Amino acid sequence: MQSIRTLLLSTLFITCLSLAGAQTSDASTPAKDALMQQMDEERLAYQLYTALGEIHPELRQFQNIPRAEARHFQALKNYFVQNYPEIEQLELEGDFIHPATQALYDRLYAEGKTSPAAALHAGVQVEELDIKDLNAALATTEDEALRAIYTRLRAGSEKHLAAFSGKKGSQAKGKMNKQATNSGKGGNACDPATCANKGNCANPDNCAKGNKNKSKGKGSKTGNCCAG
Repeated sequence: MQSIRTLLLSTLFITCLSLAGAQTSDASTPAKDALMQQMDEERLAYQLYTALGEIHPELRQFQNIPRAEARHFQALKNYFVQNYPEIEQLELEGDFIHPATQALYDRLYAEGKTSPAAALHAGVQVEELDIKDLNAALATTEDEALRAIYTRLRAGSEKHLAAFSGKKGSQAKGKMNKQATNSGKGGNACDPATCANKGNCANPDNCAKGNKNKSKGKGSKTGNCCAG
């Protein structure tokens, strides 16, 4: 009788442990799924940018940003390995987890290979999606370590978005033109339009550089603006 009671208690104890484990697993599923989705998106970004960089080698974005995407993926993978060691680990290259990710890759690759402008637009779409999904993940993630990773990745994606959309370049060019204008003396400020019209600059953008090589005592507006 005692042995039967012991057996029943042991069975009940094991059943309770199994149920508790199942509940824990179910509770972690949303966070795990969001993490795997984000890892898949980092892999998409890396693979797509690398492929488009081979087609459009003149676009520096596709030469530099894949390295950052690889670091983003590794940060997520390190967390994943630590918290979900029982699940098969992903690699940066290889098949995507979700069919939707593969479909997105196929569409953006088909668009991006047609022209440099289309490739940059593909990059914009990836980064906008990444930022949107990171915001959603941050809204539902309580783990501080994972939140810190997501926050860093979002900051990186915002920089990548600026690079693909050209905002970074426009801001830098605007600053350079402002400096060039302010460097003029006595009405000799650099005016790219004036330089181009006078024919003294092969490229109006050179006007900014020309201010560094002003002709002393020449007094020519276009000469001061476009020398060099």
